[in-house]
Amino acid sequence: MSARKLSISVPPEVEETIKAAAAGEGKPVSAWLAEAAVEKAQVAALHAAARAAARELIAEYEDEHGKLPEESRRRARNFLSEAGLLDDEPWQTAS
Repeated sequence: MSARKLSISVPPEVEETIKAAAAGEGKPVSAWLAEAAVEKAQVAALHAAARAAARELIAEYEDEHGKLPEESRRRARNFLSEAGLLDDEPWQTAS
């Protein structure tokens, strides 16, 4: 696999954290950062899929039963927020 050089800037304390984590895994910093970036992207994709699935389920429910009560929306929003699955977009059903 070919590699491309990428320049990043981080605060000194982040640099030390990265170096310590890479050393702890016995990896070069560049390899550790590449793996961390891939893992972050995969988690973001999973969260996006979970949000889309939740919107789809709500849309299906509302098609069959009518608009979801506001209290239920609030509880769902709290749950998704606590689970780390809530994005910055306003809570909306799928269109």
